[in-house]
Amino acid sequence: MTEDPLSELVSKKEWSRLKEEIVKLHPADLARFLDGLDPDVCRRVVKMVPHETVEELLPELPEDLLIEVILAFPARKSAQLLSALPPDEMTDVLEHLPPEIRRNVFRHFSKEDTEEARNLLRYASDTAGGLMTTEVLYLREDMTVKEAMGYIKKKAKEFETIYYVYLVDREKRLTGVASLRDLVLAPSKALLKEISNPDVISVRPEMDQEEVARLIARYDFFGLPVVDDRGTLLGMVTIDDVVDVIMDEATEDITKIGGTLPLKETYLFSSPYQLVKSRIVWLLLLFVAASITSRIISGFQEMLTSFVALAFFIPLIIDTGGNTGSQASTLVIRGMATGEVKKGLLLKVLARELFVGIMLGLLVAVAGLALAYTIGVSSLVAVTVGATIVAVVFISNLLGTLLPMIIRRLGLDPAVISAPLLTTIVDALGLLIYFSMAKLLL
Repeated sequence: MTEDPLSELVSKKEWSRLKEEIVKLHPADLARFLDGLDPDVCRRVVKMVPHETVEELLPELPEDLLIEVILAFPARKSAQLLSALPPDEMTDVLEHLPPEIRRNVFRHFSKEDTEEARNLLRYASDTAGGLMTTEVLYLREDMTVKEAMGYIKKKAKEFETIYYVYLVDREKRLTGVASLRDLVLAPSKALLKEISNPDVISVRPEMDQEEVARLIARYDFFGLPVVDDRGTLLGMVTIDDVVDVIMDEATEDITKIGGTLPLKETYLFSSPYQLVKSRIVWLLLLFVAASITSRIISGFQEMLTSFVALAFFIPLIIDTGGNTGSQASTLVIRGMATGEVKKGLLLKVLARELFVGIMLGLLVAVAGLALAYTIGVSSLVAVTVGATIVAVVFISNLLGTLLPMIIRRLGLDPAVISAPLLTTIVDALGLLIYFSMAKLLL
């Protein structure tokens, strides 16, 4: 049965028939169906799903929907479902549960689950410690390959992933790493320390999640071990967690660049009040900033009265400047996010963009002159427009490059230099340049 008939059953409140149909769905399809429902309806529908199916369903759900599903059940059932999740995912959900519900869930946890959850909750959610899973495969370095393979076959289901085998000494300090492929190809009597790589790239639990993601991307790893100050193995960050980090960080940057505050939940799970709250702050700020543009225009009223043709090109000037600044800032912010644009490369980036700004300004100015002559304005007005475009494009490109770098130097997120904010700043500067150029030439 497809999703549309299921949605129709929901709208008609044919719950008995819906229960018969959702049992037939694959967990991934069921997750997609639940993701499109209102939170209250979602909680009602998920209670119709058999327990074993719910356990298969949980890994398929995005975090906000996973929380809704957990909240649909009593504390005892919630504790059972959370225990079935990998430790890192279990901790993510616990962190977002209301305090009273979290306390009730802890009462129904086993001693092992409680200790594991409390250990992971010590770390901030946006760090390696907050991302890591403690279900990591580690073996003693003095084991043979044959012993290791026997252990792995016996315990494989207990680990979230088996990309790598980490080697530890008797004090559980990380001493090496070997891939599963290394073990398969090695002689059965060889010791693990003989086939392992002792130069292990690891991270500390307090490392920021973006830096962890960059390391995994740089070295094409499937995971990274997390160690403490003594080198003791605490857990590992897996590639699936990093994908989630990249998506979350990209979403946050996109919302900031668009001039809104990041939402705590997905769009559909956010109330209209939350949507208004995320947008009104920036909207009012941009409104106040844009009022400066109006004041600039009113200050040059007499010039506009004398040279009415100047008004024809105001939208062209401010749009060109805003677009140029947005292009430059987007490229620089993206370069920062990927680690390509580093602090030591400021002068190199600046030199490139100075040249790019001049070239762009000259090319767009040619188009501006052509448009001015097509409209039939005087030569002086056309020259004023062309000269202004060169100056505006150059300065806008420079600001779009410099401002994100300055913001990062101040320890803030460069994405706060959003496209609307930068455009508003450049609009005001563009008009000042335009009218100053007109005053000089006309």
